Amino acid sequence: MPLFSIIIPTYNVESYIARCLDSCINQTLGDIEILVINDCGSDDSISIAKTYASKDSRIRIIHNPTNLGLFATRITGEKEAQGTYILHLDADDYLTLNACERAYQKASMALNSTPLSSNTQSHSEQEEKNLPDIIHFRPAYRGSSQASLSANCLHKLRYILPTRFSHKPLQNEQIAYNFFLKSTQFPKFTLWDKCYKTSLIRQILPFMECFIPLKLTMAEDMLKFFAISALAKSYVSLDERLYIYCLNHSSITQNIKAKDKKIADMCYISEALHSLGNELETYNPLMPFVAQVMGKNLAALIILESRFLDNEGGVETILAPLQSLIESALIPSPKIPRYIHFIRSPYVLCCLLSLQYWNRSLTYIRLIVYLLSFTLIRL
Repeated sequence: MPLFSIIIPTYNVESYIARCLDSCINQTLGDIEILVINDCGSDDSISIAKTYASKDSRIRIIHNPTNLGLFATRITGEKEAQGTYILHLDADDYLTLNACERAYQKASMALNSTPLSSNTQSHSEQEEKNLPDIIHFRPAYRGSSQASLSANCLHKLRYILPTRFSHKPLQNEQIAYNFFLKSTQFPKFTLWDKCYKTSLIRQILPFMECFIPLKLTMAEDMLKFFAISALAKSYVSLDERLYIYCLNHSSITQNIKAKDKKIADMCYISEALHSLGNELETYNPLMPFVAQVMGKNLAALIILESRFLDNEGGVETILAPLQSLIESALIPSPKIPRYIHFIRSPYVLCCLLSLQYWNRSLTYIRLIVYLLSFTLIRL
């Protein structure tokens, strides 16, 4: 059994897939498998992957029957994974060459044993059971010449500002508390900056199956990590940048035209979190409260989705997507200061309204940069 299963969802990434696969096949830890999941794109991504697979037996190409989207495609890989750990890697990103080795050395140190080298065999079955469920590391950001200055600046800021990264090992309920409830720092619920025990992922899959048909495009990582944090028993961290996140301008998460779909997904997930939180309460009593907090975080993100658009409807139009959540008492009704109604800039209006739900430092930075640039730079 390999130590790591690297899962790479692949859809129209022919410009990036070779770089991604190079970073995998050249890992200093060789005991890995690389699962390329074909999500039925229209370019030569899979042809390129097949060329790599013909030269490296660790690469397996798995085909979806039809285009399923990122959320479902990752689940396809998780079901096929044979490694002790699962590592998610987007095809337009890449790993440092020592990523797997350093992550597994950290995991083995948690057993108070000698850190593994790239030539060391896997632990015994009993030791594997005692390995930490989550290994958290830091990402680095690589800008894109195709993206706007503001997009590059925004993403760079996200990797500079403090996040909920624990330098200390965490156990049981501490994990969900650290990532979802601790302070106002950015909650790191992204999947790709962590490794997960495959046994843990298999535990949470039954809770995720019902979301597969929805083709979620926004906040799907939050949904899955919500379940992971409820069931995880142990966490360790590695303060090293092992994952290189690259801004792909064609990504749906960067596409303003996809705003309505993203808002719909976030509204749906806000409701789903409350239901899921009640289901997971038997595993972790914090989860219903975590769901309430994350509902507010999502409300802020929903409001911010409108900041780049011309909005003549003012406060009422911006808050319209939240009405069903407010009426269902899933999120509180915002307290609107009188001065808000005199603000004519949709960008400023959205930023200020979002602060009603999430007092996020990045939002203040957005406002300051926007005003100091005389409204030219919108992050």
